[in-house]
Parts: sequence; structure tokens; C-alpha cells
Amino acid sequence: MTNLDGSPIGRAHSNPLLDTRQYEVQLEDGTTDAYFANIIAENLFNQCDSEGRELLSFKEICDHRKNHRAISIENGYTISKNGNKTPKRTTVGWDILVEWRDGSTDW
Repeated sequence: MTNLDGSPIGRAHSNPLLDTRQYEVQLEDGTTDAYFANIIAENLFNQCDSEGRELLSFKEICDHRKNHRAISIENGYTISKNGNKTPKRTTVGWDILVEWRDGSTDW
């Protein structure tokens, strides 16, 4: 983007987090808005781990269900030699329905 006299807004920098150039960005709904390059870069970096893999965050857990592989309440404990019951820690047989930040859902 440029200011009224045609000069670019912001300054380029080799470090994207310090780049203050301004860009016009088209959003998913078709509208446009102005964003600085360092804000765009920060948003992209926040979506990746240190090895560059994409991180997804969900909005909420919407539902859950179990299938035939889930451990029943009766079989959900191990009993030690002295008779103490310890719960079995597993998620086998359980599914959760999550809503992602973009509104889509997955089991």
C-alpha cells in the first residue's frame, strides 16, 4: 500500500517480524483490510511449531462417543495384590467431535 504521495507505507526488513510494510489483504468473506507485514508473519509463525509443522487449534469439544473397543466401567480398573483399585488410563474406543476455528468439525 502507498500513502497519498505514492510512497510505500512502512519499511522492508530482512526479519519478517520487523517488516512494517502495509498490505491490502482480501479476507475469506471478500472484504479487504490493511495489515502490516510483521503482523501477517507473526500470525503465520504462530500456526507452526519449531520444525515448521502446522498447528491447529480448535474452538471447542462439541460431543463424544464410544465404540465397541472402549473399556466398560466394570473392566476399567486393575486390582493390585493388596486389593487397591487403580483406574486404567486409556482413550481407546472413544472419539471426540471438535469444532475448529474456521467452523468446520471433525470426529
